[in-house]
Amino acid sequence: MFDTIQLPATESFFLGLNKIMNCKILIVDDHKMVRDGIRYMLESQTKKYNFLVDEADNGLDGVDQALSGEYDVVIMDYQLPNIDGLEATKRIIAKAPETKILALSNYDEYTYIQNIIQAGAKGFVLKNIGPDELVTAIETVRNGKNYYSNDVAVKLIHYVNNQPQTRQRNTHELSEREIEIIRMIASEKTNEEIAQELNLSKRTVDTHRQRILEKLNVKNTAGLIRIAVQEGLV
Repeated sequence: MFDTIQLPATESFFLGLNKIMNCKILIVDDHKMVRDGIRYMLESQTKKYNFLVDEADNGLDGVDQALSGEYDVVIMDYQLPNIDGLEATKRIIAKAPETKILALSNYDEYTYIQNIIQAGAKGFVLKNIGPDELVTAIETVRNGKNYYSNDVAVKLIHYVNNQPQTRQRNTHELSEREIEIIRMIASEKTNEEIAQELNLSKRTVDTHRQRILEKLNVKNTAGLIRIAVQEGLV
């Protein structure tokens, strides 16, 4: 839970929306260097959140701590001693299904991604992401939405594109042109390349892209790809 830090009336008035909120995080990773790095990244983000960080260095302790504490987000490494992150996620979700778990890994194999998401993790990011994206991932997952780092989203798209399937009907009132552009974006084409291939101006493609983001209620390409996979648009 995010608990707003109480400010004096005058400070609250002047700071307005710039209130700092507490966010309780559990990092489950067997490498101290990784835990220290994540802790440093989070604790350096002082503009919006005050991160309260606990740690566990193996799967069993991670399960025990996650179930005994009220964490906003549990950052779960996939490769862990005792039991791995997949099994730890299953045990946590079985007893506390509301727990928000963000999977963390060095590996982007589709099987890893699919298994831990199906086990109940709300997101999957790679260990090469920066502090800003990590905070965005935590915030997204904490709010009950899924988050995948760009490399993971591309891996999902690649897998889905190579599977025989029937495209589901679009539930977001996207036009055929917009669906076509989504597919091109998923194929990592730039707006300039899309414009050239569709014989459109770049400005027109920019407009299409912005409308797609608005219709899907997402902020960036990673969110767009995530929704596209979920809705069977690609």
